[in-house]
Amino acid sequence: MMILVSDFDGTATLDDVTTFLWDRHLSYDWRRELLPPTHAGQMSPLEMIARGYGDIPVGPEALLAEARANTRLRPGLEALTGHCRARGWPFIVLSHGLAFYIQALLPPDVAFTSFVGSFAGGRWQVTLPPGVRVRPGEDFKSRVVADLRARHPGHATVYLGDGRLDLPAAETCDRVFAVRGSRLAELCPRALPFDALDEVVAALEVG
Repeated sequence: MMILVSDFDGTATLDDVTTFLWDRHLSYDWRRELLPPTHAGQMSPLEMIARGYGDIPVGPEALLAEARANTRLRPGLEALTGHCRARGWPFIVLSHGLAFYIQALLPPDVAFTSFVGSFAGGRWQVTLPPGVRVRPGEDFKSRVVADLRARHPGHATVYLGDGRLDLPAAETCDRVFAVRGSRLAELCPRALPFDALDEVVAALEVG
């Protein structure tokens, strides 16, 4: 039995929604301002996402329309979710992105856990998802994976991702798949590379 956990932006999709929206709407170089302190552990992913979206004065309807027009699901997602469903394996998308666009872009039968964004008074507020508790300094994705493992004892864990911020959770898992050529593929040598999610299905069938 296995638990499959997949990142959303750039993994379950070909395109990174937050990257697209921030490039379009932020007035500063967010890569230079927000990524270095996050990678250095001085800013948590939640704090980074809250800061970036907090600087966008555009509401969810407009952002979602842009996301829909510029996001493609990665080929093979249906095959992977169907493979898990047929075997009774839990499959969940786990993301530092915001629920309003993930829920709209994913097929309706795919479970997900992500940060939650609310827009009021012309400003975004970003919080942890309901029911998830993260201790100071604890990695959000690693916490969710640990909670899944506790709910499904004895299941092997499989992580799919593409970015540097996927690495802590990936390192806690039994098997790792990384988008070919991605930062996660560089940082996690044991990760098996893939382009389409059908390749993950084929690897899981081999064992």
